Amino acid sequence: MAQTAQTTQMGLIRVAVIADSPQVRASLQALVETSPAIGFAGSAAGVDLLADRLVGSVPDVIVIDMEPETSDTLKAALDLGHAPPALVVLTDDADSDWIVAALAGDAMAILHRDAMPDEIVASIKAAAAGLCVLPPETLERLLAERKPPRQMASGIPFETLTLREIEVLAMLAEGLGNKDIARQLDISDNTVKFHLSSIFGKLGATNRTEAVMLGMRHGFIMM
Repeated sequence: MAQTAQTTQMGLIRVAVIADSPQVRASLQALVETSPAIGFAGSAAGVDLLADRLVGSVPDVIVIDMEPETSDTLKAALDLGHAPPALVVLTDDADSDWIVAALAGDAMAILHRDAMPDEIVASIKAAAAGLCVLPPETLERLLAERKPPRQMASGIPFETLTLREIEVLAMLAEGLGNKDIARQLDISDNTVKFHLSSIFGKLGATNRTEAVMLGMRHGFIMM
């Protein structure tokens, strides 16, 4: 029997699914239920139906199989409860205006519908950790539309990153949280926070997603 939001085990990333197609909902449910560290919270054809089934509980991540004509689903999903969930959007129209307009700094992953199952799972974990996962064309568009960082605008060259800072930045790009980074590098959580603070300062970034974008722009990491 599928788990509900109330019965999902503690410690799991609770994932709900919204899709018009029953077959797509079933496929995504099966993917979630067979993935370690992820728990299935429920599914529905729309946000209102999902809210009724979750009985006021907000999942950590909502996976949405979306068509352009249903773009209002994004806003409705973000309005689902007091703590908006992260979103993983599956679409054939990843570089459209309605997708780019939805990227307002919220944790979100955008994937093409032909994404592999492991890509979807990795994106769920990244979105739950507060990161954005974007197709190359969407990322290029966002970077092109961004104003230069304050350091660059003033003509002052940014300070290069250390090898350890580049390692931490690469792990951010992979969607790892602070504890996972600390575990892989065999350092303390406080040391990870110190490196993040230094990375943000050197790149002129204000959050993790912006740091990854700027790191890619300056050639420190590759995706």
